[in-house]
Amino acid sequence: MLASQVYNGTNVKVKNIFKKKFVSTTPNATIYEAAKIIFGEHHSGLPVVEGKYKKLVGFITEQDITSEMFPSIKDIMEDYVHERDFEAMEKKVIPVLAKKVKDVMSKRVIYIHLEDPILKAESVMKIKDVSRLPVVDDKKHVLGIVSKGDIFRALVSPKIRGFK
Repeated sequence: MLASQVYNGTNVKVKNIFKKKFVSTTPNATIYEAAKIIFGEHHSGLPVVEGKYKKLVGFITEQDITSEMFPSIKDIMEDYVHERDFEAMEKKVIPVLAKKVKDVMSKRVIYIHLEDPILKAESVMKIKDVSRLPVVDDKKHVLGIVSKGDIFRALVSPKIRGFK
């Protein structure tokens, strides 16, 4: 459905504009496998799902992965001098890529429901500083993704003449 066919000045729902095709990963996948999808397909993050019905259990982002290369507060407290060695941090890439997604992912996932208004989705994205949200049903099964771009197109494109 074209965005210009969706927005007519009424309360448009997420179900009218979200993308049903999406990529995801599982908790037992390696960071290497997730990073390959994230970087290879130009995504900022992936929903982490389990089972046949793709139940949402987490979300992993570029930031989650790169943050693993930095020392923890405990590491810094124990060895301040060596934990500031940025070249040594780069050497952590290989061990980080071997970790499981479940060890790095965010378990407190921000998501949106099919029946929610698109401006609620935009508001959640703005407040949480994210650019896309998993779209779920009542059982937290991932059905797709909605992005800021999807919302922008739904709101603006009908107002621009000749846009399809």
